Amino acid sequence: MDIEKIREELLKKRAEILESLANNNNEDLNEKSGVEDAADVVTSELSRETIYKLSQAERETLFQIDIALKKIENGTYGVCEECGAPIGEKRLQAIPWVRLCIDCSQNEEVMKSFSNRSDDLGFYHIIPGTMEDEDTGKIPE
Repeated sequence: MDIEKIREELLKKRAEILESLANNNNEDLNEKSGVEDAADVVTSELSRETIYKLSQAERETLFQIDIALKKIENGTYGVCEECGAPIGEKRLQAIPWVRLCIDCSQNEEVMKSFSNRSDDLGFYHIIPGTMEDEDTGKIPE
């Protein structure tokens, strides 16, 4: 594995993200102001929300890239943070800032999925039951 090539790819991606974030910030500052109808307001809000979500994803990727660059510096690049096993070379080539091996990544996804389902179920348990008569199953009159 060519660490220097990966380092260059990480730096290139980092620069792209920083440029994109700067462009998004400039678009926010340059938005027109004045009289807008309801459709313009909705469109503007949706655009702003989309840019915000993209920016959040870009910020997360930027954070992951910075971690990967630090790992290259200290010699721990390519090692799974969860189990300590080497991360596959093809995986690192596809996503150079990846932090987990494929097995640990899949386990994390299963846990997130299970956690999200548990959260959803917990939400429904706060809804009070109906006022049914427990013996007859009928609603009292």
